[in-house]
Amino acid sequence: MLVMAGGMYLGAPLALTALGRSLIEEDALKPADAILVLAGGTREGDRVRHAVGLFKRGLAPLLVMSGTPMGFRTHEAEVMRQHAVFLGVPPDRILAVKHDSDSTREEADVVVPVLKGRGLKDVILVTSNYHTARAKRIFERAAGPDGPHFRASPANDGLYDPEEWWMRRRYAKTFVYEALKTVWSAIEVE
Repeated sequence: MLVMAGGMYLGAPLALTALGRSLIEEDALKPADAILVLAGGTREGDRVRHAVGLFKRGLAPLLVMSGTPMGFRTHEAEVMRQHAVFLGVPPDRILAVKHDSDSTREEADVVVPVLKGRGLKDVILVTSNYHTARAKRIFERAAGPDGPHFRASPANDGLYDPEEWWMRRRYAKTFVYEALKTVWSAIEVE
């Protein structure tokens, strides 16, 4: 009995960490046609900073900022574009896609046709670390077999740590919320 309790005590963190990591997808990156930054995230601009870092490494010649209305006739995509310019990206290398979507699926339904219309085949998908696996599945489904193809590159926004998600309330809330969204996206009727 003591051995079993000890095994559970030692094994639980490993199992919980594996469960936490299941939300995250990080693909090997190679040069792409564009870097797509999804709406949402934190006010600190972690997704934009991460995408600008990839841009400056020469991984893509174009940043695509996807965003929804923020109020006061301002769109998140425009604020993201301004932040990227502030961080050194030339304005002509940024495309702001403004939309009014309410979910990642709706966002994909708006953004994928824009990417296809520009002939973009390989896209680096930047979103929060906990959102990468679900977002990539949704965007790949929206793109269909003729593409574009997406590679996930997670931005760490401080809202989730897969190795400690069960120890901190903020991380646990993020895990539960994203896990529910993952289940919903799997059963959601098109």
